[in-house]
Amino acid sequence: MRIARTVAAALGSAALLGAAGLAVPSAAAEGGASASSPVVDARQQCTPDDRAFVSSSSYLVERLGLEAAWEFSRGQGVTVAVVDSGIDADNVHFADALVSGGSTFGDGSARPDDDLFGHGTAVAGIIAARMVDGSGVVGIAPAAKIMPVRAFESAPEDGQSSRDVVGPSAQSVAAGIRFAADNGAQIINVSLSDDGSVDLYADAVNYAHARGSLVIASAGNRNTADSNLPDPVNFYPGELAGALAVAAVLKDGSWSADSSYAGAHVDIAAPGQSMPSAYISGGDCVFNGDSASSSYATAVVSGAAALVAARYPDETPDQWAFRLTQSAMRVAPSEASDTVGWGEVRPAEALALVDDGTLPGPPSPAFAAPEPKPEEPRTVSVEPGADPLGPAREIVGWGFGAAATISVVVLLLARGRTRRLRA
Repeated sequence: MRIARTVAAALGSAALLGAAGLAVPSAAAEGGASASSPVVDARQQCTPDDRAFVSSSSYLVERLGLEAAWEFSRGQGVTVAVVDSGIDADNVHFADALVSGGSTFGDGSARPDDDLFGHGTAVAGIIAARMVDGSGVVGIAPAAKIMPVRAFESAPEDGQSSRDVVGPSAQSVAAGIRFAADNGAQIINVSLSDDGSVDLYADAVNYAHARGSLVIASAGNRNTADSNLPDPVNFYPGELAGALAVAAVLKDGSWSADSSYAGAHVDIAAPGQSMPSAYISGGDCVFNGDSASSSYATAVVSGAAALVAARYPDETPDQWAFRLTQSAMRVAPSEASDTVGWGEVRPAEALALVDDGTLPGPPSPAFAAPEPKPEEPRTVSVEPGADPLGPAREIVGWGFGAAATISVVVLLLARGRTRRLRA
């Protein structure tokens, strides 16, 4: 569908999550990882040793119209796989939320319900955090289940040897997508993007799609990219057919060129700034206060997809994706943009959408595209056409003729009278 790379969180006091920046060398244990490795963003101020709650309500509830959406669906019956750094199962927001997961890096023995980095925990919280007393954090789909699929351990911080951590690789991420599909996840969240290993990612996305899973991935974060390298051209797996690529917008809904990449790969957008979620402290944190991260935006769309899949379990992944893109808020209904794709996600509208095949915008997967109607042949006549002013012209002509006749008669009478007078 439309693609760049991401991940993030924090080991200590400096971290936040992103989507395409900080290049992470592949670990030797991954054996043969691609030269281009998925990237991670890290910049937040919360610390693992300080458990705290965000008491204010999440702005996402009002911004996305979640109260209206929850009248129809809360994501019950749907499993969302989070292919990431693991998930902290001890966080109170995940009570009864997690199902069995797996690890796809190294020898596969790492616990998927543990998270040293924090990125996977934050992403999972945005998707399906349960409400707890004293906290305003709540997931987009608070009744959905979360499957932790641990595809990497962490990302190296400044000055840290890559040998000390296992970073993300195309192999581990692709294996994570396959694991999720094999184990029944309807939605597969991949909050990262990569500009290489297209065949590996394409095979994984196709594999998941054939098993009824929708892959939702990052469209890339400019502010976490290496400024010494040229901009990536591709953003896998998000830009692939069978997947959605998600861009981030700021809290006010605007798109920032400092934060995001633009391109035809972008399918849809969601908020990615000032995101309240679960943290590896066991409590909460507000991530990305000064920029928009597509890691978090991807999680928002995955949560919305869970709401849709729960409401419409008999529809296909393509139909779920269509509901999300077709109902997204945008300026021109029939046009996508390179910055936000088909627009900013609106879960309630996606749930209420009625697809009859005539809606402007992305093509419906349930209806064949209408064939263009051939133009009817037009006959061009060379015969002079009827003069619409003909009758009026005749009347005028008769009028002029009568006037001329009267003038002649009057002139002759006048001459005759003059001759008689002279005689």
